[in-house]
Parts: sequence; C-alpha cells; structure tokens
Amino acid sequence: MENLPDQTSPFVSLSLRPGEVLYHQGQTENHIYVIESGHLKLEHLNTTGAASISAVLGAGEILGPGLGETARATQTVAAKGSTRVQRHTAAAFRAQLISDHGLMVRVIEMLARRQEITERRLYALMTLGVRGRIAVVLRDLIGQAGGHCVHGHEVDVPLTQQELAELVGASRPVVSSELNELRREGLLDYTRGHICIINLKALSAFSQNVLPNC
Repeated sequence: MENLPDQTSPFVSLSLRPGEVLYHQGQTENHIYVIESGHLKLEHLNTTGAASISAVLGAGEILGPGLGETARATQTVAAKGSTRVQRHTAAAFRAQLISDHGLMVRVIEMLARRQEITERRLYALMTLGVRGRIAVVLRDLIGQAGGHCVHGHEVDVPLTQQELAELVGASRPVVSSELNELRREGLLDYTRGHICIINLKALSAFSQNVLPNC
C-alpha cells in the first residue's frame, strides 16, 4: 500500500495493489475511507476461517471501522484491481459532516441505498431462485459501477463466478451453470474476472419485481 500524503489535504490518499488488504476483520482503527477509483471487496470470515463476500463497492462509496461506535472492523476489505482511497480520521470526517450539510446528505443517501440493497438481496434470497438472485445482484452492481463495458456491452462488472456465488448465496457450480445458460441465451458474457451484461432488460425480468423499475 502506497501512502501519498498531501500537506494541504485533511486526508491521506492510498494506492492499493490488486488483492491488497485495506484492513482486517476484528481490527480496531479509527478511520473512514472514501473510494476514489477502483473497487473494494468486503468479506466476512466465519469461525472456521471461511470467507464470504457481502459487497463489492466502487468509486464514491464510504466505509471503514470509524463509521461504527466501537471502531472495530466487522469485515475484511481488500482491493479488486488497482484501487485508490482516501483515509480520513473519524474525528476529522465527522467534523466535516457537521460543517458541510451537502456532504452529510450524500452520506445519508449512500447509507440508505446500501441498506436498501441489503434488504433487497435478503428478500431475493427468500423468494427467488438462483437465476433471479443473479439478476438482482448484477443489477445492483451495475447501479454502483455505471458506465459501459469495454467489450461493447452494457456494463462490465468486476466479479468472478465464485464471488457472484457468494453474493447470491449459491454454490459455484450452480451459478456457473446458470451463467452458461444466460450466455447461451445472449443475456450476458463473462471472462475470468468480469461479467459483461448484454441485455439488461431481459436479465432484470428474472427478478420478479424485486428490483425497482424493471
């Protein structure tokens, strides 16, 4: 991790290499992070040491132990690809929130959106099959990532099949089989570490109204 200090800035810029850990589950450190570019993967480790992904966050997202009351990390956070983040002390960030109402509104909206995504995925897990859950997760990730795929498709989601399986709550072979079917149907394509959406409207139809405006 490369620190890029700026004497005129209230935060420190960090450059993370692909796979580099920003902080570990259980670690106590009173910082708040803002993603400038790239993506961060949030993983929870159970008592056996097995990891499961809870989220993949992109540019503009805010996270960190400093957001909580105890400043103890509940998840391990690592970079997916080259990623840059701002590291703020919790005290400095909270002071900025108090003085900048616009920033406060953006943070509240971001946390509300993240809560909405969590509730939507939980509902999908209880009511939809694997294909529907894949549609919900990919649509949410598209909303976070935005833009168009470099391969000419609608969007390029930086996600492996194993990571997608963890997000939808299914085994990798089951998810791989569904992805193969969706590719044969012309709805998406994928490489080793990316999933490219070709027909977002058709894919969203499998969500059965769990997703808004689909």
